[in-house]
Amino acid sequence: MFTTRKRPSFWHDDRGVAESTLVIIPLMVLFLITAELIVAVNYRNLDLSYAQSEATTGAITGQVLDTDEVVSFGSWFSMGKLKLLITHRQRSLPRILPVMPFLANEKDRVIDVVGIAVMEKQP
Repeated sequence: MFTTRKRPSFWHDDRGVAESTLVIIPLMVLFLITAELIVAVNYRNLDLSYAQSEATTGAITGQVLDTDEVVSFGSWFSMGKLKLLITHRQRSLPRILPVMPFLANEKDRVIDVVGIAVMEKQP
């Protein structure tokens, strides 16, 4: 006689669904937190490079924006007055993780970097 054995179908078996869900959700949150930290560090490095470039260009050409600061130091040595140009750059970070309702005082995340250069004497 020919007997057929019923095999359980892999796709219809739901053993392990709860366990895999309990593992996948925290891993996904950890992945998103890591991705947000990587984006924040890269944005900070990029903005720091731009702020320093703006400060160096402004110090060489003498063009100062309204948002820039010029700090002068007195002459206690023979070079005369020393002037520093300080530029600020600010950017808000994108959100990868959704807003958590249990964190009541969660604010927008902002990167604020500063570029500093010594101003050249203009002819």
